Amino acid sequence: MAFPYRRILAPIEFDDTAQSVFDAAVRIAAETDGTVFLTHVVPMVVAPTGMPNYVDLYKDQEKIARQKLAAVVQRQRADQKCELLTQIGDPAHEILTLERQMAADLIVLATHGRKGVKRMLLGSVAEAVLRDATCPVLTVQRHESDVHLVAKWMTPHPISAEPAEKLSVVRTKMLAGHFRTMPVLSSGKLVGVITDRDLRRHEGYLDNTEVRLAMTTEVRTVAPATPIHTAAQGLLEHKIGALPVMEGERLVGIISTSDVLRAFLEAN
Repeated sequence: MAFPYRRILAPIEFDDTAQSVFDAAVRIAAETDGTVFLTHVVPMVVAPTGMPNYVDLYKDQEKIARQKLAAVVQRQRADQKCELLTQIGDPAHEILTLERQMAADLIVLATHGRKGVKRMLLGSVAEAVLRDATCPVLTVQRHESDVHLVAKWMTPHPISAEPAEKLSVVRTKMLAGHFRTMPVLSSGKLVGVITDRDLRRHEGYLDNTEVRLAMTTEVRTVAPATPIHTAAQGLLEHKIGALPVMEGERLVGIISTSDVLRAFLEAN
């Protein structure tokens, strides 16, 4: 684990820091004839214990993540040795486990630049990796302007429901994942949202009622590049708890009132 760095682990999120992290890793690898291991960890929101059916949800997200990793590599267009890795679980834990398993010489990852009280209160994946990694860690600083975008604060790859699912299944997912709003997808397209309020309205009939009969079909959305204050304004004005985040017709995340509060806490 000494210079030259030939085995470079580059964990990324699918936001505006991804390309910067990969570019930095490639530049180092080019100098040492090294290999970049471009990695994404799909956060496991719903614990798998006792719920084997939900593992398939994460497997689908893992496939999507691998496609996105390939797109990052394609945009860089460098003739550089690169391997794509996807994991499911707690990001910091999985990154540190990978570092040891592959005997990485260097980790390159983005940091949000938290300081003082905000760093103590909020922590970060980068902080955990910096603290416990056994190899050197190079951090790529996020630009300050990026902090104010929805992409920074949304939950990527949200758990979703299907129109034909029973409300009892949705309630189990919500309780397990500690969230109150779920997007509803049909053939991969957003067709509505279902909330804990909708579930309460159908209490006593959850086992017999399908999502399509309880969901809201007129859905307000935002884009990853939407300013966070615009998202906050939309949540407040329309008295809703979350907004799906869309890239074109593709659902890429969801941002809730809790996410917005975290953003404002860090900004202040």
